[in-house]
Amino acid sequence: MPDHPEAVFTMLGPGGRRFADPGAWAVLEREIGCELPSGYKDFVDEYAPIKVDGHLHFSHPATGTWNLLEWIRETDQAFREVDWDGLPHPETGAQGVLIPALSTDFGFYAFLAFSDRTSGWSIVIHDRDEGGCWEHAMSFAEWLHRHLVGEEMIHPGGTYLYPGPVELEHPPMSPGERHLSWYGPGRGM
Repeated sequence: MPDHPEAVFTMLGPGGRRFADPGAWAVLEREIGCELPSGYKDFVDEYAPIKVDGHLHFSHPATGTWNLLEWIRETDQAFREVDWDGLPHPETGAQGVLIPALSTDFGFYAFLAFSDRTSGWSIVIHDRDEGGCWEHAMSFAEWLHRHLVGEEMIHPGGTYLYPGPVELEHPPMSPGERHLSWYGPGRGM
């Protein structure tokens, strides 16, 4: 079995840990009521805020622009205000609820979920266009790695694989700043 966190970091190359700040995570986790999985926090600290492979958007809790806690609040509010025809909406907090982890350009959101059913953390995908939720009982790093190598990690028949190295893009952090794009060393597939 591959070491998924290491495989992701190798695939993407160094990220720089531009905003790593344990204090920012403490504030976020205090507000949402639980400690997030270390693999997710390690990835966010290494790379975020960032867009991965042209469609996966990650925010960071230590930034004013692209702030993860603010995005979690906004996502939670948006899901509460929409009728999802009986589908679950995220409830920030601990033990068996959905915590927004990343958004996409393709109409799906990925949530971190902790439940007794999965004996730990899992990833739940809510796809607005397909009209459903799919749970992947695995770590964030495993889900991201498998998604980036083209496995169906969104919903059955739902994958977005772009050949070649993974594209990475830092969004502008202040007015006048430009996007910074580059490619990782390779997918290793």
